[in-house]
Amino acid sequence: MAKTILIWDDNKDILYTMEQICKFQKWRPLLAENSVQAQKFLRTSAIDLVIVDYHMPDMDGITAVKTIRKLLPHLPIIVLTIEEREFVAERFMEAGADDYALKPIKAVDLIARIKVHLSYAEKSQYYDNTEKGIGSVTLKKLEDAMRELKEYKEIEELEEITGIKKKTLYRYLQYMQKEGQVDVQNSYGRMGRPKLVYFLKR
Repeated sequence: MAKTILIWDDNKDILYTMEQICKFQKWRPLLAENSVQAQKFLRTSAIDLVIVDYHMPDMDGITAVKTIRKLLPHLPIIVLTIEEREFVAERFMEAGADDYALKPIKAVDLIARIKVHLSYAEKSQYYDNTEKGIGSVTLKKLEDAMRELKEYKEIEELEEITGIKKKTLYRYLQYMQKEGQVDVQNSYGRMGRPKLVYFLKR
């Protein structure tokens, strides 16, 4: 299965360049010009790695990294920057980034970095580690509970049904979506933002 790479950058030229690099490597690119688009992808798509720009008008790179880490604690993150100063790189890492690459983009270098982090995530059994990823007992418990449901449920409802904490549920549902086990849709209530609802595929 092709790896999915989210590229979050307000520069359309960078997005185009990154899109071509991903396609050349047979990766699936998701392009986000702003935080709204990026967070939508992060919440609804099964992503293997994120590349995010440091300088953006609506959200700086440090805040972006923290946002990604909050949603997906173990997702590999590479920051793109023109800053060569060491303390800037340290700020990326403190925020939760795994790596950074300098602009202008050098395709060979960036591809190598992406491959290293994708390989590391895979070899460390990102989805099978019982402490940081997915445990078979909890996964079966969630699958069994969702198998009994006749309609889509919000994550808060699943938390009440299963007794599994919301943060843990989100990680498991992301995994199940990636594996094609669950369907995710937007539920539009009378007021407020639409919420994601989940249903186990039969």
